[in-house]
Amino acid sequence: MRILHLSDPHLVAADQGLVRGWPALAHFERALQLGGALNPDLVLVTGDLCQDESWGGYVRLRRVLSQHVRCSVALLPGNHDHPLLLDAVLGRRWTTAPADLLVQGMRVLLLSSHRVGSAAGALGSLQLQWLAQRLRCSERRDLPLVVALHHPPVAIGDAGMDAIRLVDQADFEDLLRPHRALRAVLFGHIHQHWQGAWATRPDVLLLGCPSTLCSFKAVQPCPLDRADDPGGRLLDLTPDGAVQHRVLRWSSI
Repeated sequence: MRILHLSDPHLVAADQGLVRGWPALAHFERALQLGGALNPDLVLVTGDLCQDESWGGYVRLRRVLSQHVRCSVALLPGNHDHPLLLDAVLGRRWTTAPADLLVQGMRVLLLSSHRVGSAAGALGSLQLQWLAQRLRCSERRDLPLVVALHHPPVAIGDAGMDAIRLVDQADFEDLLRPHRALRAVLFGHIHQHWQGAWATRPDVLLLGCPSTLCSFKAVQPCPLDRADDPGGRLLDLTPDGAVQHRVLRWSSI
C-alpha cells in the first residue's frame, strides 16, 4: 500500500490568496500533480488545511482534490482548521478524522488533535477512549497499522514547535506502546522533514512531513538537501509490515 503524505497546505477562500507570501493553492496543486504521478493508494493530508477556516476554503480544497486525485483521500484537522466545516464540505466524499480506515489490507487510524482556541494539540479523553477501543478491535488487531495526526507526539528539538506539540502525548504513547502491529506515526504541523522514534518502541517510525506551502527552519538535515522547498512524503507498506519511506521536494512557484 502506497501513501502520499502531504500536510499544511494552508488554503484560503480567495482565488489568488497568498499565505506567508506564497500561493497556497498553486503549491498544493503542484503537490497533488507530482505526488499523483507516483500512483498512491491513499492521499493523506495531515491538517492545517484552511488557513482562514472558511467555508470557501474547504470548497476550494474539495474542488482541487476532485480535479487531481483518483484514489482514496484521508483528511484530518490541524490548529488552523474548523473541524465542523471540514466534515460538512468534505466528509461525505472522503474520510475525515477520527476514523479507522482500511486500504489495500493495511490499517490507517486518523486522529484529530485540533484543540479549540489553541495552537497546541490534544486528543482529549473521549478520543483516547475511542482509540483504545479501536486498538482492541479483534478483526483488525493484527493488520499492519499506521496512525496519523496533526501535532507532533514528541519534542522535535525546536523550542517553538515543542511548545505547541501534543499536550496528552504520554497518554497517546501509553495506548500505542503495546500494539505490536503499529509501524509508523505520521504528523504535520512542523513544516519540515523529521524522523525519530519513541525510546519505548524504537521499531515504530515517527515521521514529520514538510508543508506543501513553505518550510520552517529545519532541525534535521533534509536527505535531498532541499530543506527550504515545499514537499511531502511517500510511504510504501508491504504485506509483512515493512515500511519504506522517502521525502519528496519540488520547487516553489
